Amino acid sequence: MEFKELSIEEESKRFLNHLEIDDNSRLIFSGIFGIGKTYFLNKFFAKKKDEYETIRINPVNYSVSQNSDIFELVKFDIGYQLFSKDLSFEKFEIDAKVASEYYLLHNYKEIIHLLISNLSKIDRRIDGIVSTVTLLNKKIEEYKDDIGKNEQKELIAFLKNFTENTGTHREENTITELLSKLIESLKKKSPKKKTVLIIDDLDRIDPEHIFRILNVFSAHMDFQDNLDENKFGFDKIILVCDINNVRGIFHSKYGSDIDFSGYIDKFYTHEVFEYSYTKVISESLDKFFKSVKVSGENKSQITFENSNGYLVSELKFILMHLIEGHCLSMRSLINFLKSELHITDSSIKVDKFGSHIINSNYTDIFLIFKILSKIMNGGHNLLLALDKLIKYKPLIQFFDRRTYSNISLGNLVMIVDFKNSNLFPTSQKYIYKNEALDISISYKIDYNSGKLGVLGEVMRVTDFEDDIETTNLDYNESYTVSQIPYFQIFKNAFVNSQFIGEELK
Repeated sequence: MEFKELSIEEESKRFLNHLEIDDNSRLIFSGIFGIGKTYFLNKFFAKKKDEYETIRINPVNYSVSQNSDIFELVKFDIGYQLFSKDLSFEKFEIDAKVASEYYLLHNYKEIIHLLISNLSKIDRRIDGIVSTVTLLNKKIEEYKDDIGKNEQKELIAFLKNFTENTGTHREENTITELLSKLIESLKKKSPKKKTVLIIDDLDRIDPEHIFRILNVFSAHMDFQDNLDENKFGFDKIILVCDINNVRGIFHSKYGSDIDFSGYIDKFYTHEVFEYSYTKVISESLDKFFKSVKVSGENKSQITFENSNGYLVSELKFILMHLIEGHCLSMRSLINFLKSELHITDSSIKVDKFGSHIINSNYTDIFLIFKILSKIMNGGHNLLLALDKLIKYKPLIQFFDRRTYSNISLGNLVMIVDFKNSNLFPTSQKYIYKNEALDISISYKIDYNSGKLGVLGEVMRVTDFEDDIETTNLDYNESYTVSQIPYFQIFKNAFVNSQFIGEELK
């Protein structure tokens, strides 16, 4: 089975339920950077194209612009994308007052010239100024008809002007009205579809830009007649960000004593939707492992479908922590999962005499190291990622991994303690002590996969100074340390593994 893409089915169901809540017109879609928020939304709305018409803007592209121009850029992006919607640009009526205002603004030189040319006639003949005003009125009417000919002409003019000039505040009213009318036209064209504006990567831009965009939308929502109406008339507006990141930026800008919840609450109707990447990774890895090709004994193929639960569980555990700790982006994981993975085997001599040889691909921890090295594009990058992960989470609760905790830690310790154990299976227990980590571990090593590989299993974990040799303890007394430096031990094991098998370099 070939892996094609991340599995988002379960998370899509959860998001759809949230999206379709009655009157849920404003949403915040939150998740840490690099976990695939954009990927998810692209896939989700592609499958829902018969139900939703989307306009997507990415303010990251606005970082080079001045703060005063930000909303002009927002309008430009919206207007530009509306051209791809195949709308029929129809004539609409321009209010005479608006037409007069804009004619005066854009033709003031001609107006002044007309007035000055007739000032000398005021005392002698009043009809001179009357004829001037009459002519001015005629020109306003002509201008009114001209700008009301069709929406397309006005929008093209705005977009063309925008490429040459960042725009002015005076353009805002007309263009905003025009965009609102086009959104209304979009709704009439597809009455069964909901219009959705998606503002992506909001927290990745300059703080001034973030709050400029938010404040423009806020000003619209605060207006008395628009309490339940979105800017430009969109049915739904989705802000995509890491809400915790936005909170930090807010307090940095306005002070830690300013109420963030009171500010941000108006930007979502019900509750912040937290994107659950753990489910996506779990489902996707299950699917991916079915496509992995691993070399086995006598050129056979090892399939992950029939592998023990520890191997898959350990990979999920490490990958989810790497992503959570910003050590691996979901984008990098996606690119890796789409590529073919071929893992060759290598022979490892065990016991101090080297009289017995095992296969690295039948020893799960070696297989895990190989896969992670390929995901991180090399062992060096994996070490850098592990260093970052150690800083992010120096200790973990040992019992968080109750199902495979003994095996997961045992497999690491037998490699960390390689000079003592030589990976040799025996009925005797091994003792590993590390004063710097303040930990003592007793463990045993057994054969795995019909003596083709080995498997470590922890028997007891204590502080460094405790008597690890004590016998006849019940289960709870065997684990006197509740938190362990798991990722530091993982790193130490990986470093040792590079000297044990050439394929791990």
